[in-house]
Order: sequence, then structure tokens, then C-alpha cells
Amino acid sequence: QLLGNQDHIKAELEKLKQTYDLQQQKLEERVIAMGKELQEAKAAIGDTQRKLVEQSAVLLTSQSQLQEVEAENSRLQLRLKQLNEEYRSRLAQYIKDVADYMDSKSSNVAGPSKSPADHAHMKRFVDSMLKDIRASYKSREEQLAGAARGYKKRIKNLVKKHENLLIAYGLQREQIRSLGSSATDCGPAELHFSITDPELLTNTTRELNRLREDKAKLEMQLHELQKVVAGLLAFCGGGTGGQQLDEEGWAEVRKQLREFARTTQEDLEQERSQLLTRAVVAEEQVSELQEYIDKHLAR
Repeated sequence: QLLGNQDHIKAELEKLKQTYDLQQQKLEERVIAMGKELQEAKAAIGDTQRKLVEQSAVLLTSQSQLQEVEAENSRLQLRLKQLNEEYRSRLAQYIKDVADYMDSKSSNVAGPSKSPADHAHMKRFVDSMLKDIRASYKSREEQLAGAARGYKKRIKNLVKKHENLLIAYGLQREQIRSLGSSATDCGPAELHFSITDPELLTNTTRELNRLREDKAKLEMQLHELQKVVAGLLAFCGGGTGGQQLDEEGWAEVRKQLREFARTTQEDLEQERSQLLTRAVVAEEQVSELQEYIDKHLAR
């Protein structure tokens, strides 16, 4: 019976072989399509990162121009304030001179029926007017001073948020790098987005910028070392053995670099924590002094 069904068995095997070949072909086509999609996704990510870097450069340029305009505006406002004070003092002196002249003329023209209390009527009126003007100027100055303090507080809050964003950005870069991506896929260093305006920099921010600069230099050195090690491993190894040696060598290099980065980061974090503690204490003292000045010095 088996020998009689041999043709049927061959036909079934042929069908199974054709089905397997068809499924294998579909699977290969699917893998090729997924590979193309992956390449397109990588290209899109690269384009997005390039656009992000370009927009960041434009943003930094705009920020620097805005800072220059704000500094020029501050200088002009200070000059305008000085001119207003000068003109105000001149106007007050002119009004006082006119009042004294009018009172003196009225006292000379008036007869004996005029009472002495009426001689300084113009002077009293001018003194009352100048008192009202001074009160209005004082209230306006207090209003502007309050607005300036509020503006400084908002600027401080924005600087703190910017620092938090930079810290989150740095952690994201470290996570991407720990997953095995190259340094070019992690985006620019945190130092590229740091605040450089001297008026907005505190001691803590300056120290963080210095640490970011050191970190950027270490990343450049690490990148150069990776190139050198890759060249040495490619020179020493060949074929599959070379590839295996390359992977083992890279694993050892990554292990040593992680150990070096961990120890260096611990030292830097310890130094940073000490500096942050000192900076927090100094900022509290400065805020207390500023509050004392705002409340008591004007009085």
C-alpha cells in the first residue's frame, strides 16, 4: 500500500516544498521591506536632529540679539531716568523762583490793608502742588520697582527651569549612550545650550557650566579613543576571528570606560554637591539682604 501511494506522497511533498518556498520568499520580502523602513526611519531621525540643531542655533542667535537689545534698552531707560530727574529738579526750582517772585511783587504792591498771611499764598500753592507731584512720582517709582523685582523673580524661575531641562537632556543623552548608540546620535552636548549671559549666571550656574565643559572635553577624548581602539582592533583581527576580537575588545574598553566615568562622576558629583550647598547658603543670605534693603533702605 505504501509503494502504491508513493506518487501521492511525492505530490504532497512537492506541495509542502512549494508552500515553504513561498513563505520563505514572503518572509525575505518582509525583512527587506522592514529594513528599508528602518533606514527611512533613521534618515528621518537624522533629518529631525539636524533641523533641531539648526533651530537651536537660530534660537541661540535670537537670544543673544534679544539680550543685546534688552541691555541697550536698560541703558536707555537709565539715561531717561537721569534726564527726568534733572528736568524735574530744574522745573521745581523754576516754579519756586516764580512763586517767590510773585509773592515778593504782591507784598510790594499790596497796601497796609493786606494781611501778612496772604503774602505767601502763591508759595503755599506751589509747595502743595510740588508735594502732590512728588507723591505721584514716588508711587510710580515704587510701582516700577515692584515690577522690576517681579521681572527678576520670573527670570530666576526661567533660569531654574532651563537648568532642569539641561539636566534632563543630559540624562537622556547618557541613557541613549548606554543603549549602545554612537555619540553623533545623542545630539549636541549640554554646553551648547547653556546660558552665557553674565547677568543671569549665578555661582551654581557657572560651576555647572564648567562641569559641562569638562564633560564635553572628556566626551571628545572618549570619541578619539574609540577611533584609535577601533583602528587597532581592525589591524589586529581579521575575518570572523577579528570580529570576535573586536567585540571582546570593545566590551573590555566599554567596561574600563564605564568604571572611569563612574569614579570621575562620583568625584564631580561630590564636589558639585558641596558647591551647591555653599551656593544655596549664599543665595539665602543674598535674598535676606535684598529683602532688608527693599524694606528698610528706602524708608
